[in-house]
Amino acid sequence: MLETRILENETRSISVTNAEIRVGTNHIYIGGSLPLRSLSTPITDRKTGKKFREKISPLAFKLALLSNKAHSYKTKLLKNHSYSHEFEYEELEFEEINNELRFLFTLPKSERNLELLKDVPKSNASFSFGFVVGLERKQISRESGISYIRIIDSFKELREISVLDKFTLPAYEKAKGFSAGSYASAEKKAEKFIIKKNRESLCEQYDKKLEEMKQYIYKQKKNALFGFGANVKIPMN
Repeated sequence: MLETRILENETRSISVTNAEIRVGTNHIYIGGSLPLRSLSTPITDRKTGKKFREKISPLAFKLALLSNKAHSYKTKLLKNHSYSHEFEYEELEFEEINNELRFLFTLPKSERNLELLKDVPKSNASFSFGFVVGLERKQISRESGISYIRIIDSFKELREISVLDKFTLPAYEKAKGFSAGSYASAEKKAEKFIIKKNRESLCEQYDKKLEEMKQYIYKQKKNALFGFGANVKIPMN
């Protein structure tokens, strides 16, 4: 498939094997990966008409997602890059391993989310990402018809990750999603989510109790001090 660059905003679709879209009792889990160092299919630069292949350096995705988090920007989860088809989600987890960025979205099992997933294949799902490139460099290509290889070292912005319907072809056809079992099953994931929330609640209760104990000890010391002072007679002469 030939994709084109559109001004600063670019998108890349990825066919992912072993991706997981699971529906639990209360939550939906969407997991996949974005490729590092994998060469894309030929891409056409609309400005120059030249064809190139592309690969993404390690840490580029991870640093972009960490930057989003640091700047309180919630990376969007969309369908087919449409901002009018945005999924609601509660949590995004990610890690970089084995030349890929693995990600897992936890979504509420809402009518809207289920509706958006209707024509998305549960197996052999495809993902895409929308970005503005930061640092990039070019390498000479020896492949006929390919002018150069573009290496993306960083993203200026990583705006969104999209789930694609079955009609979209991949730009990174050799990319692989995380292997089955890399993430917990929906049931275990839900259990983990509940345990995490319970732990946070217990920590808050513990901190509150600790503060109450500190205040109690402080008051006891203060009362003892004043009680001692009240029994001491200060000579007037």
